[in-house]
Amino acid sequence: MLNYYRLLGIGPNASPAQIAQAYTRQRDRLRRRAPADPALRHRLAEVEAGYGILAHPRRRLMYDQLLAQQPAPPPPASEARLLALAPWARRLNAALLALCLLLGLDWALPLREYPAETVQSRFPIAVSSSLSDPQLAYRVHTPHTSFRLPSAIGYRVREGDALHVWQTPLLGVVQRISAPASPDGPAPFQPYGGTIYGTFFLLPLLLAGVAAVGCWPGRSPELVVNAAGVAVLLAVLTAVVLLWF
Repeated sequence: MLNYYRLLGIGPNASPAQIAQAYTRQRDRLRRRAPADPALRHRLAEVEAGYGILAHPRRRLMYDQLLAQQPAPPPPASEARLLALAPWARRLNAALLALCLLLGLDWALPLREYPAETVQSRFPIAVSSSLSDPQLAYRVHTPHTSFRLPSAIGYRVREGDALHVWQTPLLGVVQRISAPASPDGPAPFQPYGGTIYGTFFLLPLLLAGVAAVGCWPGRSPELVVNAAGVAVLLAVLTAVVLLWF
C-alpha cells in the first residue's frame, strides 16, 4: 500500500493544515514539470489521490487502520548494513575504551623504579623503512627492562653502564632513564614509547572520547560505526607513537 504521508512529506500525526500545506507544495512543484514527464504526471495523480484521502477525516481514519495492518517495509540496503555492523562496532569501541582506561591506570599508578640497572646489551635496529631518510635506534636490555633509544642520544648508554630506570607498573613502558656515567650527566631523558604519557598524551585522551561516544547507549547505528572507524585510526596512531616515538 502506498504511504501517502511519506508521499506528501509529512508525519502520520500531521494536522489538517499541515496536510493542506504539504499537498499545495507538492502539487505546485509537480505541475510545473508534469506536462513533459509521464512519471511526474503519475506522481501528481498519486498526490491528488493521497490528499483526497487524508483531507477527509473518515477516509483518513480508515486509511490509517489499513496502513497499520501493513508489514513494515524492509530498511534500505545501506541502513541494513549499518544495523548489522553496529553491534560489532559498539564492542570494538568498548574494547578501545577499555584499552584507554588501562593506559590511564598505567599512567596514574606510581612508577616502578630500578635504581641500579646494568646495561646487558645494546645493539642498533632500524626504525624507518624509508631509503631516502634512514633512521636507526638502539635496543637496550637490562635485567628488568627493555627499551629503545633514538640514535641521537644513543651515546648516553653503553654496555656495562649503571642506569636508573622508571617504568610503568602495568604495561612496562619505560618513561625516563638516568645515566650518571654519560657525558651529559645524570639528567633524565625519554626513550622511544615514553612520549605516549608525555608529548603525545592528548592522543589516548582523544581516542577515549571517540570510543566513549561510540559505545554510549542510545546512539544511532551510523554514529556507532563512524565512531569505530575514527577510533581505529586513532588507535593505530597511538600504537605508532608507542613503537616509533
